[in-house]
Amino acid sequence: MDRRTARGLLPALCLLLVPACQKPVVRAQGEGGVVATYSRPTLSARLPAGTRVPAVIAAADEAMRARGYSVQATSATEESGVIEARPPRTTDWPKVEVRATAVADTAVVEISVSPWGDQELSRSLLDGVLRRLGL
Repeated sequence: MDRRTARGLLPALCLLLVPACQKPVVRAQGEGGVVATYSRPTLSARLPAGTRVPAVIAAADEAMRARGYSVQATSATEESGVIEARPPRTTDWPKVEVRATAVADTAVVEISVSPWGDQELSRSLLDGVLRRLGL
């Protein structure tokens, strides 16, 4: 690689590292004020006690299908679940993944938008999930 190419790649590499240095964004969501933290590319929230993983995955499935997303894969047990979907576009990206994990007497939900992350989309999807869960 010559120096000119290396100098051209340096700004691009710097831009890729900038998101890693950003502080997580914490905000309350839903009617119950569920605290959700966004740290690129993932939004995560600990749901109220008694929330079950299968219910979270079912709510995510409903929320995404209501927006016209095509669900690529889904699975859920009492311990963990995941749903992968794509918005109604002609390309294979972005990919949206919702994961739910049982923790003590509740569930933690994580929403990731690949490849770059999208805080507003993630928060909007979480609002749809919370609404369907009555939270």
